Amino acid sequence: MLKLYTLPIITPVWTDTDVQLLPFISKQRQEKVLSYRFSIDKKLSLYSALLTRMEISVLSGVLHQSLHFQSEFMHKPMLLSAPYYHFNFSHTKSMILCGISDTHPIGVDIERIDPSLNIETMKAVLHQTEFQYINSTYSNHERTDRFYKIWTQKEAYIKYMGTGFSANAHAFNMLDPKLSSKLFTWKQDCYLCSVFTDFQNIPSVQTVAESELRDYFLSPPLP
Repeated sequence: MLKLYTLPIITPVWTDTDVQLLPFISKQRQEKVLSYRFSIDKKLSLYSALLTRMEISVLSGVLHQSLHFQSEFMHKPMLLSAPYYHFNFSHTKSMILCGISDTHPIGVDIERIDPSLNIETMKAVLHQTEFQYINSTYSNHERTDRFYKIWTQKEAYIKYMGTGFSANAHAFNMLDPKLSSKLFTWKQDCYLCSVFTDFQNIPSVQTVAESELRDYFLSPPLP
């Protein structure tokens, strides 16, 4: 089973409601959330953890209070509770992407497309074949999209491996069929999203609203 979710952050300011939501995540994650200077970064970190907790609880039938998470090797968050679920999330600007699987490791990445990006400055982290592919079009728009496609795929693969981003990112080629056959990439509004997984059948992506998380954690249960 594989589930994919996106969560747009519509309200970028840090509110009293967000403070009320903090106790629903681990102490370790709370410290990380509060370490950020800007409100949007706090919210992205908080809501990524809440989204993961809520959806794993829904899928597993385990109360969200009984789920225990901890960041392990290379700061990759892991689920310590049973039943075990693989998960990964990524966030950028005002959007979160989350993937959850009950059988296979997964890596995800999302990036907001910046049309002004100078791709030449990123050459050092690209495989030669990737760089040639990106620059084989005369369209600036297409070139930018190709870069973000490769970049998110590279990040998703690294997160799947759980090794953390390294200086030899240029050494592996995301256009290699051995890797590209395990990639799923799509464009959502002004974002590029990629998933690296052993699953062959990729499900549709479910969009979750901020209000759904707030209602789930803060609304009292029905008698």
